Amino acid sequence: MEATIRCKITRHTHVFQPGNIVEVRRRILEKSENQPVSGYFVPDIGDGTPGIIPLDTAEPLADVPAPEETYYGKCVLTSVSNFWQNSADNQVISPNGTVEPEKVRVIHYPDCQQLVFHMPRYAWDAGTFRLTNTCSQEVIEEKPVRERLNGGTMILTNTLPYPPGFYTIEANWPDGWTHRIQFIKFTEGFPKAPFENAPGNFRRAIRNEEVHLLHEPEPEIVEGVTANGTPIPDTSFRRDDDREYTSPACSLRMVQDSNDHRLFDYTGREIPTGIDVEKFKKELMSRFFPTLEYTQDGRGGSIYYKEGDIKIEFGWEFGGFNTVVIIFIPEPKYWEAHTGTPLSRRDEILKFLCDQVIHDQARGCKAVMYDDAISIVR
Repeated sequence: MEATIRCKITRHTHVFQPGNIVEVRRRILEKSENQPVSGYFVPDIGDGTPGIIPLDTAEPLADVPAPEETYYGKCVLTSVSNFWQNSADNQVISPNGTVEPEKVRVIHYPDCQQLVFHMPRYAWDAGTFRLTNTCSQEVIEEKPVRERLNGGTMILTNTLPYPPGFYTIEANWPDGWTHRIQFIKFTEGFPKAPFENAPGNFRRAIRNEEVHLLHEPEPEIVEGVTANGTPIPDTSFRRDDDREYTSPACSLRMVQDSNDHRLFDYTGREIPTGIDVEKFKKELMSRFFPTLEYTQDGRGGSIYYKEGDIKIEFGWEFGGFNTVVIIFIPEPKYWEAHTGTPLSRRDEILKFLCDQVIHDQARGCKAVMYDDAISIVR
């Protein structure tokens, strides 16, 4: 193991903002021909590569904090890779498949953070799961992959027990093919805005969204729509003398046909609303009626329950024999922390989930519910 210390960042460096507490290697790396400044080694500068935190950007801390049960700092994914452990020159991808960077996610809940990924195929016969503190090289957890599976491919890792630091997850196969996931656990309150030129994964963490490594494109400029997606009213139909016209306070008359809604004031002048009626109808419906959205990644994926401002993700994967699919759900004691909804609504939401999944995807099947899963069976 490597000796480490804690440093408080005093000036923004790499992805570390002032005030952030960072674990670094204790031994100072001195300035040299290949190293422009003296500093502390860190195994990850925000993109999975190691680097240096310059001495003039960090203040060493002498105190050693007492261990805590939970640490609420955000986790940010930095790198996902697939490689052979025993053959660095072999560039052939294993038949076992790869874990794709955009398919690994960190999901932020009010009282929980889960790192979620799927092994590329049924993984009961896979090798070892290992979680390591990348800075100190301490192995935190090591066990057979099958003991970490939720179903046949999904691996969930609750990151709350881990203090701020640098971490690596590796899950391998008996032939040496290995999937590696790197992430940084930040001090509570970081990363935060403003953060100039923040990478996409950090922008998502700042917004409390799911963190993944999928490229985040720049906002698309669409004619007739503002930057936040609001339609710009069409005033091209107005006469020149209408440009500065403001309707007086009065009753409005609506004219409606099958495709349009139009408003007129008592003078007969049309009042532009700038409203996309179809979009408005859909948004109104979603406010009062729940819906489901489905995603798939190999043998599994996610089901999103949406109801107004509520959005709950449930993992799923294909079953075997008479079980068509298994849906993973929070146990009652974790329900409120994972979903942000009262426990009193659990039965109602899960009943809708079961009924709608069967209606959409598995006609003629039935649901069997357990504390932590739902089996859709023939």
